[in-house]
Amino acid sequence: MFKYLFKRDTLFATIAVFIVMGFFSFIPINTHFLDPIHLALSDFDYNDLAYAKMHKNENTPTDTNIVIVNVGQGNRQDIAAMIAAVDAQRPKAIGVDILFNDKKDAVGDSLLSNQFSTNKKLIGAYNINAPGGRGYFYKQSANKGFANFVGQEEGVIRHFTPIEKKEQVPAFAVAVLKVADAKSYDELLKRKQTTEIINYKRKADKYLIIDGMDLIAGKAVPSVFANKIVLLGYVSNGVNDVEDKHFTPMNEKYTGRALPDMNGVFIHANIISMAQDHDYIHRMPAWLMWSIAFLLCWLHMSLFIKDYLDNHIWFHLLAKIAQIISAVFFVYIGLLFFHQFDTQMNMTATLAAIILAVDVLYFYEAFATWLHKKKGYQTIFTHKHD
Repeated sequence: MFKYLFKRDTLFATIAVFIVMGFFSFIPINTHFLDPIHLALSDFDYNDLAYAKMHKNENTPTDTNIVIVNVGQGNRQDIAAMIAAVDAQRPKAIGVDILFNDKKDAVGDSLLSNQFSTNKKLIGAYNINAPGGRGYFYKQSANKGFANFVGQEEGVIRHFTPIEKKEQVPAFAVAVLKVADAKSYDELLKRKQTTEIINYKRKADKYLIIDGMDLIAGKAVPSVFANKIVLLGYVSNGVNDVEDKHFTPMNEKYTGRALPDMNGVFIHANIISMAQDHDYIHRMPAWLMWSIAFLLCWLHMSLFIKDYLDNHIWFHLLAKIAQIISAVFFVYIGLLFFHQFDTQMNMTATLAAIILAVDVLYFYEAFATWLHKKKGYQTIFTHKHD
């Protein structure tokens, strides 16, 4: 392989691969015939396999800093009573992950309005894209954040936006952090990420859940809220209850998902846990990934040229085997980094380059041979194949 590594043709053929990749990126290609495949894989990211197959974060202990209050089917008077019961125990913050779109009963509306406008520990949630307004208590809320997730309309929730760029307003989980943990809040903002990858570490069973109706009926121990972050939201009753549920990478079915697996309140809880644990997912810089892609493509091109010139009869078989092994290996390396080091490696450019390398090599050989005949260009593609 190293016999041809530093040949001019190897370098130029590698550069040609990336020129072709850039050319394809600017061409609108009609791929409607691939729509069924696209629909099946539109929510798929190979990093999801780190959760489904490598059991990433499976043994993470319960988060004792966050308590979830299940509001169930409670009305607004009930929710106001839940907030009051929690607040009496002096929690760090109370996040209410409920969208109050319109006014309802006068008593319940009045009680909640008073809570949102006067309680400095209370954080309200709203839909930043709601066409009919941002909720009945939006203006009254002293603290608030948008509950929208990146990709919410399309499928799997893998990212969130800490600060909405246009209006400079925080996400709901970030607004909760600002009230409860200023140090973690500042650290999150210092990262200056437009979007953050959610490092999912806990399913619903890794958070303490208190039934809200039991709480106001005196059947729950209220002292569990003292000095905790408390999130009020809807918790599904069974697998088939999909109200306020979303798809996440922790879904056991990572392809062809039938049912969403996590309520929004637990996604917000995972974001808060990630920030408080200082356990973010890191992205390898784009320049580094492209540099790695170029280097690996160069090495593969050297191997392909060696087989093409020295062992031409078996070239196709050997090249395909090398491509398959490399694809599996680099996907595994990406998964390993994601699983062990909480680092996302985007290997797309590397895989695309290796896949295109063989076909580009044919075109480059023809072009180099033509230049040799017409201009006397010195190339290694001038002797007969074995």
